[in-house]
Amino acid sequence: QELKLKMRKNEMDDAAMSAKISELKEDLSSVQDDIGTLNNRESVTVLNGEEENGDPKCAKVCSGTTGRTTTDWTDYPGSTGIYKKVDISGCGFVKIPTITTAIEGTSSHWEITGTSSVYNATPGSFSIYLAPNRANTRQAFARARSWNVEWIAVGFTC
Repeated sequence: QELKLKMRKNEMDDAAMSAKISELKEDLSSVQDDIGTLNNRESVTVLNGEEENGDPKCAKVCSGTTGRTTTDWTDYPGSTGIYKKVDISGCGFVKIPTITTAIEGTSSHWEITGTSSVYNATPGSFSIYLAPNRANTRQAFARARSWNVEWIAVGFTC
């Protein structure tokens, strides 16, 4: 009698295990379908750019900041302005991306010109030049007010 009970229990365990395996196979199939849908969806669309568009599947949005305490501004020679070359090589762009910039800080950055003017853009960097609407906007002035470049770039990685 005890042997029959053990056999019946094993049969029930096998049936429960088979049902669980079937359920997991269905879940896996559903997840694989979801992954396929996500892989086929273009979450970034670039209508046009500085160069001929790359592969739409390689469109990427990348953003960053030069940092409130780490931005190393350079005084522009022969002027009262400053500039910063921004490294975006970590984005992996292979073509010049479209870049949008803003200056963030604790004060006085509303008084400067050039905050959205991008110069010398390449797939790996760009520069920004700030001209003052006040006297003596030099690197020390900018550092004391935590000025930094915040940017968003949209481009292609292949």
